[in-house]
Amino acid sequence: MAIQCPDCGRQYDVTLFQFGQTVECDCGAIIEYGDDLPHSRPDPAAESLDPVELPIDGVLDLHAFHPAEVKELIPEYLDACREKGILRIRIVHGKGTGEMMKTVHALLGRLPGIASFELAGPHEGGSGATIVYLKE
Repeated sequence: MAIQCPDCGRQYDVTLFQFGQTVECDCGAIIEYGDDLPHSRPDPAAESLDPVELPIDGVLDLHAFHPAEVKELIPEYLDACREKGILRIRIVHGKGTGEMMKTVHALLGRLPGIASFELAGPHEGGSGATIVYLKE
């Protein structure tokens, strides 16, 4: 039997939860399994971490970020790229279940200043990355 992370959908074997143990998901959520359902709680250590400065080079890898951070991170990163004159950006969201890609695409579809976006070619990550073109 598998338990699914309520935050990102990743699956874990139920035997990992024996004796009331918790599992830290790759997305950063702490997953607990009880009599009800699997549920997650925020990682208290994540709140105490200092902000990380990202290089503004036209490549944004989302693997290191919690899914909840993406909705603020992507617009800020795209604005920073535009300020540097970078109008073609590669966002690496991973293949996984496809949920992160759907989130990224839905967000890009609502943002102003986006000329277009498409899945990356096979040499740039294929369905695990999206190429974004900004309006000048």
